[in-house]
Amino acid sequence: MNKHAFIVYSGEKDIGKVFHAMIYAKQANSRGDKVELYFAAEGTALPDILAKKEHSMNSLFEDVNNDGIIKGACENCSIAFNTKDKVEKHMDLVKGPECSSGQIDILGLEDDGYRVWIF
Repeated sequence: MNKHAFIVYSGEKDIGKVFHAMIYAKQANSRGDKVELYFAAEGTALPDILAKKEHSMNSLFEDVNNDGIIKGACENCSIAFNTKDKVEKHMDLVKGPECSSGQIDILGLEDDGYRVWIF
């Protein structure tokens, strides 16, 4: 089984990147791969935007969220980008290890056999 971790750093100005991250995550999940998707940096603003029913990517966002693919958003990033209150309404906040200053543990994911995709 393949393992994939998709990390979305891009914000609303690069909305196409989150679309591709979610599409590839959904595709990998449908083939039976182990898949995790995280939001970090400017990407922590996206869950609140994508959760709006009128957003064109809402159904895709809901699909990957309901399938358990979305594992959370970087807590430190949500604080830095002032999105914590909004992102917490939609998903868990993730805190990485001290050695990465609490950022999502990309190296740990790779150590665990995940191919890490950055969007």
